[in-house]
Amino acid sequence: MSTESFTAETATEPETDLPTVIGEFVDAINAGSADGVRRCFTEKAVVNDGGREIRGREAIARWADEEFFQAAGTIRPSRVQPISQLGGDQVVTAHLHGTHRSGMSTLLVTATPAAIAVLQLRR
Repeated sequence: MSTESFTAETATEPETDLPTVIGEFVDAINAGSADGVRRCFTEKAVVNDGGREIRGREAIARWADEEFFQAAGTIRPSRVQPISQLGGDQVVTAHLHGTHRSGMSTLLVTATPAAIAVLQLRR
């Protein structure tokens, strides 16, 4: 994870290292990179954004454009917690900021070390 997207200045709690693929997703959102977002997800990944389901890497890139890039949106993680010792599932508490949304949110992430399979955003 780069320190650019998650530093002591942006954290609201002590810094916690994000798993690599989640850190890459945060970096891609904050950089406005649709290609970066695409690379973070499996081909058949699913995003559930407040009950709205987005399926597939290309649709997820369009969702990121509409919900984050066009809205000057950023994600600032403050805490990450694994759901189990087996890995894969993580709970990320983050501040989402932009013209479409602003405030603390919970991101539930199911991922392999290489890619995100499921991302759920809860406000």
